[in-house]
Amino acid sequence: MSCKAKIAAAAATFALAAGGLGMLGTLSASAATPKCGSKCQDLYTKKFGPRYLLATFPRKAAANQEVILSRAAKNNPAEDFVIKNLGSVGSMYGQHQRVITPQFDTSYAALSAYEFQYAPHGVISNLCLGTGPGQVAQAGFKVRLEPCGKHRNSVWAIFTGQFVRDHTTSGYDVLISAATNSLADPLVLNYPAGNPAKMPSPWLNLQPLRATANKTIVNNQQWAYRNGPVR
Repeated sequence: MSCKAKIAAAAATFALAAGGLGMLGTLSASAATPKCGSKCQDLYTKKFGPRYLLATFPRKAAANQEVILSRAAKNNPAEDFVIKNLGSVGSMYGQHQRVITPQFDTSYAALSAYEFQYAPHGVISNLCLGTGPGQVAQAGFKVRLEPCGKHRNSVWAIFTGQFVRDHTTSGYDVLISAATNSLADPLVLNYPAGNPAKMPSPWLNLQPLRATANKTIVNNQQWAYRNGPVR
C-alpha cells in the first residue's frame, strides 16, 4: 500500500472516528489560568510532557508574537489557547478554496482541520497559531500568532492514528501545516533543539516529518492537550 493510501486509510479509521482531536481529546484536565478554565486547552509536546505548555512570548495578543514552550503555571495567560474544529480538510476545500489548496486537499482530505486560537484568561483574540500569512511555508519557518480564518497558514491538519507515512505516533498527534506545498514530505509543528527553561526559549518552527530508526515519529513533533485550570 502506498504512503498516501495508508494516510487515507488510517485517517478514515482514527482521525474522524471520535469527531474531534482523537487521542488529544482523551487526556486529563489542566489549562493555564482559572479564568480560562475548561474553555481553554493547553498544548504540549511528547518531548517534555505537560510540564511545558505552548505559550506566546511576550504575553500580549498581537500578530507576529512568537510561540514557545513555557513552564506550566496557573497564573500564566500566555498559555491559554482555544482549539477550534473546522471540519475535515475536504469539507473546508469545498467551501473555502482560498484557504485550502487542491494539492493539500488531495493528500489530506480525510483529516480534520483545526485552528489554535490564543485566548488569554479566556478572552478570544482572533489570533491563531500559524506562520507568515500568504506565504508558502518552508522548513524552518517560525510559528507565531497570526489572524485566524484568513489564510491557510493558520490551519493545521491533525493526524491521529497508527500511521503517518509508514511511521507510528505513539498515541500523540502530528500537526501538519496547511501552508505547506511539501506534500510528499509534510511540514509539521516542531520543537527545535534547546531547553525551554532557558531564556530566550527556542521559537517553535516547521520542519519536515521525521522519524527514529524504529519508524516512530520524533517526540518533538508529537503533540497533545489537557483541559481545565492548572492545579
